Amino acid sequence: MLDDLFQLIWAQLAIPVGPTRNPFRLMQLSTLDEQGWPASRTVVLRDVDASAGTLYFYADRRSAKCAQITADPRVALTALSPCGLTQVRMEGLASLVEDIGQRQRCWSAARDKTQALFRHGAVPGQTIANPESAYARSQDGFEHFAIICIKPQALEWLDLTQPVQRRARFRRHEGLWHSSWLAP
Repeated sequence: MLDDLFQLIWAQLAIPVGPTRNPFRLMQLSTLDEQGWPASRTVVLRDVDASAGTLYFYADRRSAKCAQITADPRVALTALSPCGLTQVRMEGLASLVEDIGQRQRCWSAARDKTQALFRHGAVPGQTIANPESAYARSQDGFEHFAIICIKPQALEWLDLTQPVQRRARFRRHEGLWHSSWLAP
């Protein structure tokens, strides 16, 4: 049963963005800042390679999260289903994708609205005069476009939709996943 659940979790994570909404499209990514404090923010799940057990997100190379991942690749992710009754938590190792071909393919496939986030001259988190100035085009944007790859080492699933609430943990060890039930 845990093997089936594990496959179901990855299948749900891999639902593409589009008419069938991915229930875990928006996630909270936590990194460690320069003082060692957790820094959390919402990120959009862009792609999943279930067979490799990896998740991909877009980011601005100038952002604090990219610097934090470079300094310490340990991250945590949390996602809550839209109904708020199913939660997925992960701990893993993050890296910035350096493959220029992969970055170019993703950039070309990104919507104009997404590309606009990278075309302005302001660094994410920088003070600006007004919200509109964040979208003033000053460059192509590709040079700021980064892909974050996260390889979870642990995954926890909590289901509150059933009369008997269920919680499971999956841990990656030497390339294999090991599972167990947990008390909710």
